[in-house]
Amino acid sequence: MKRMTKKELVKVLRRRLEKRLPKKWAKTEIVEAVIDELPKLIMEEVWKGRVVSIRDFGKFYLRKAAPRAARNPKTGELVNLPERLVPVFKAGKGFKNFRRKQEEE
Repeated sequence: MKRMTKKELVKVLRRRLEKRLPKKWAKTEIVEAVIDELPKLIMEEVWKGRVVSIRDFGKFYLRKAAPRAARNPKTGELVNLPERLVPVFKAGKGFKNFRRKQEEE
């Protein structure tokens, strides 16, 4: 599976935004700042206990993970992990059906 770097993501997003917004808004620095800040904002809000929902993309939220026994990989010793909160992403319908829609076009 091929990876897309942040630099490539900024470049592609800037080109797409140039078609929708005035050129002054589609500057590389602005696009890069948005790409830097958006994940930080989502993480901050999720850890505050809020659900961040982006229509047709998905939602980010916290879920309780039950306590369980685990092993320390170095020593093999059993360790009891307490109940904890874990961040979760659930893909929305638009994300799930994106590939099928692309194939239909």
